[in-house]
Amino acid sequence: MAEAIRLERLKAMRSLLKIEMEKSEAFSLVLNKTGSKLEEINHELSSLEADVKVEKWRCSPFSDHIRHTIAPVSAVLRVFASVQEIENSLMSSDEVLGYVSEVKRLGEVMKLLSSSCVLALNWLEETVAYLTERGMPEDHPCGLRFKTSIELLRELQMTEPSAYLKGGILYTALKNLKTEFKRILEEEQVLSEDNLRKLQAIIKRLHAHTQLKKCVPIYIKVRTMVIQKQFEINYLKKTITEADNVHDIEADIDQWRMHMEIAVKEIYESESKLCYEVFEDVGEDVPLRCFGKIASNSGILPLLRFGSRISKCKKDPPKLLKLLDCFSTMDNIRIEFNQLFQGEQCSEIRRVTRELISNLVKGVCEIFWELPSQVELQRPNCPLLYGGVPRLVSVVTEYCNKLLGNNNKPILSKILEIDLGWKNANYQEELLTGHIYNILREIALNLDAWSSSNKDTALSCIFMMNNHSHFCGLRETHLGEMMGESWLNAHEQYRDYYAALYVKESWGNLLSLLNNKSQTTSSSSTSSSAVKRKRARESIKQTLQAFSKGFDEIYTKQSNWVVEDDKLRWKICQAMVRTVVPRYKSYLQSYIMLLAEEDHTSDSTKHLYYTPKGLEMKLNTMFQKREETEKISQYSNFVNKVMDLGNTQNSRLKVEAI
Repeated sequence: MAEAIRLERLKAMRSLLKIEMEKSEAFSLVLNKTGSKLEEINHELSSLEADVKVEKWRCSPFSDHIRHTIAPVSAVLRVFASVQEIENSLMSSDEVLGYVSEVKRLGEVMKLLSSSCVLALNWLEETVAYLTERGMPEDHPCGLRFKTSIELLRELQMTEPSAYLKGGILYTALKNLKTEFKRILEEEQVLSEDNLRKLQAIIKRLHAHTQLKKCVPIYIKVRTMVIQKQFEINYLKKTITEADNVHDIEADIDQWRMHMEIAVKEIYESESKLCYEVFEDVGEDVPLRCFGKIASNSGILPLLRFGSRISKCKKDPPKLLKLLDCFSTMDNIRIEFNQLFQGEQCSEIRRVTRELISNLVKGVCEIFWELPSQVELQRPNCPLLYGGVPRLVSVVTEYCNKLLGNNNKPILSKILEIDLGWKNANYQEELLTGHIYNILREIALNLDAWSSSNKDTALSCIFMMNNHSHFCGLRETHLGEMMGESWLNAHEQYRDYYAALYVKESWGNLLSLLNNKSQTTSSSSTSSSAVKRKRARESIKQTLQAFSKGFDEIYTKQSNWVVEDDKLRWKICQAMVRTVVPRYKSYLQSYIMLLAEEDHTSDSTKHLYYTPKGLEMKLNTMFQKREETEKISQYSNFVNKVMDLGNTQNSRLKVEAI
């Protein structure tokens, strides 16, 4: 309707123009005469034509279409103002979480600006195309303004992409976030709640801006360097060969065990937790890959390889115990280890670990199965017999006790089970206990061989008595419990047997000197023959001198012999006292009166080297330490000297003392 009215007006204007043209023809002659007047009319016509065009566009149906483009353009301007406002706020932010929030807002507003520009551009471009199709001149002011607006909008549309370029606001903001991300990762308390919140916020924002691929390498590099500093350990660079003794690297092994437990249960467990906390919202595979790369390059591999090198040192029984300790350490961390080192990135760690376990198992089994033969090889090497327990016996029994201990036996059983499993064989506990029994059997054979090689029967008896006593002392130990009560009782019987045999072999021949029946006959005779009595006294003197000399020889010879158990030492000394002293005392009581009749002018008590009391004291010092023996011997000699008087009265005192 409005368009029809405008068209009618246009027709009216055209009619008016036609009338004016007719008038112009009527007055052409006049106009020809007055050129200036014509120019004026032409100017008025041009002005009138422009007015007609303006009126035409004002009255056209496109004005509403043009006005519709104003709203999108205004929206773009408002969004751009918000961008500038957030940029200023971002520059003044000094708190991490606040800064992350501002970066998020800026990114969102940038996206809104880009989308607003697209919408406004679409409106403007469509309007220009529409107006051009409807006859709008190219140089029309409205069209020119539209084209200028389009160029400005296209520049604003590039605000977001430009912000990500080097030097751009978002480029700088994301770079700052990466720097802060790196700084927090280097902190000692990186797992604190505050730091975790910051790291999670930063990684989420970086991920939103497609920066995850750039920040993951940063994370891996920083955390790898942090852990590497904790594994700056000198012994990891050591070379171990078969010539190295396990005692030389014992301190290193103990450190290695401690470091393995710390590495798995503290360092890498915390590192895994950190990975999953930081990357929990960016995909399940990201934390697994990050942790795998960190673990593979931060020190766990050199630690595992050192454990494998331990199995290459010199093969001996102490090495077995250390290998058990190493396996025990690996077994203690097995569950945590398997949970931590998963994924393709940890494949090398798992391979080196399998190699380590294999070396430990093979090393333990190789030494353990050879133990009986190693004991047997010592049989020709007879130790210097001094009556005590050979070092081999005490060391091996102590060693077996350690193998059967609460800590080592389960580990040893597990290792044997693994080894037999690799050979498709079944493990039974009897294999372990039976092998320990074989070791003890070889020890017993060694003891028999060494005892038989000694020609001194008394010393062999002391030797066997001590060793059987040593086995009796294993009661209430792991080895004693394994061997059983009957085995322990048998060694007690053998101990007592050799103790009694020792007393017989040591003192039997000496006591036989006191069995001279002829002396009894002489002393009990009623004959008053001075010659016979004199001969009897001489015979008694010779017997006592021979006894004293024999006693001194035995005492001197056996004083360095050892009875290691104090109770057994006291027991055998008492047995000697009960065997020797009563016989000696009885002999003296039988002949002392005959000796006392001797003329006091002669040295009649010279033959009496020992009183029964002095003899008892000397016997009680047998098998004592040299210092104790010297003290008691001095006291005994003092007593004998006091008792050794040279007159009849003193002889009576001596008889009373006896």
